[in-house]
Amino acid sequence: MQTSIKALILCVILCISLVTALQFGSTFISLDQIIPALMAMMDPNATTSMTNTIITDIRLPRLIYSVLTGIGLSLVGLLMQTVTRNALADPYVLGVSSGASTGAVFAIIMGGIPLLEAYNTPVFAALGAALSIILVLLCVGKSNSPVKLILIGMGMTGIFSALTMMIIYGAKHEAQVRSAMFWLLGSFAGIQWGDLPLTAIIVTLFMLYIYMFNQDLDVLLLGNHEAAQMGLSVKQLQLSIVIISSIVIATLVSKVGVVGFIGLIIPHLARIIGGPKHRNTLLFSALIGSIVMIWSDVLSRALYSPEEIPIGVLTSLLGAPLFIWIIMNRYKHNG
Repeated sequence: MQTSIKALILCVILCISLVTALQFGSTFISLDQIIPALMAMMDPNATTSMTNTIITDIRLPRLIYSVLTGIGLSLVGLLMQTVTRNALADPYVLGVSSGASTGAVFAIIMGGIPLLEAYNTPVFAALGAALSIILVLLCVGKSNSPVKLILIGMGMTGIFSALTMMIIYGAKHEAQVRSAMFWLLGSFAGIQWGDLPLTAIIVTLFMLYIYMFNQDLDVLLLGNHEAAQMGLSVKQLQLSIVIISSIVIATLVSKVGVVGFIGLIIPHLARIIGGPKHRNTLLFSALIGSIVMIWSDVLSRALYSPEEIPIGVLTSLLGAPLFIWIIMNRYKHNG
């Protein structure tokens, strides 16, 4: 099947998912109510009903943010697997998520800065992520070794994970612990329209970056030595990938917490469908990541409605068996 046809099929599935996903939540809303609610958004004189408010102010921004998260995590995972040439690399391999988690948990349990109020968690998460990536870059120095990058990232993950557990252990109230643990497992609850612009801009620019440098990324897959011989500035490209990917992850994690396995499995699925070239994997990673994240979020709020399951639990539950299946098929001949 041609690549364009595969992409078209995924686009159709994505469009159907976007409309259908708006039905599910603590209250089921039929399709014949969703369309008028969406149309009413364009009419300033339209009457506001409870259904319209649920669709336009609660579910729609959450849906759009889930798409942005699916795209962002999938593409960061794709680049991490490229720059490290490691099929097991994911968006959190550099310890950025662990740093963000430490910052967010500190804000939740210790209270943060009173002046920031509701912005304490995202601000401290962003600061923790920034601290993590600065420490990783300082430790890596001028080296362009992917192995050194991975190992230092793992070490940084261990340090910040330990700090996070120490902060949680020092909590004085059970409610603080529950809030911190729920955040660590990821959730789109509470996403509002104001959360969308910055994330949308960052994810869009990230996609443009990959598209502009897709040929350089293809060359990087050959290895650092071979890429350098072909005139590619390997260290500069690696540094730009690490910094830009860290900004994307810090932005997403600061809002929704840690969502696992999406950035690990989606690039593999994209390569199976579209081949190894980054121009194709960019498109397929974005489409598949969006679809998977949409339905993961739907399941998180529909399975035990009106209660909500942390989305990280579902992505791990769905992603781990799929990843095992991919690895078993890829290496079934010991290749």
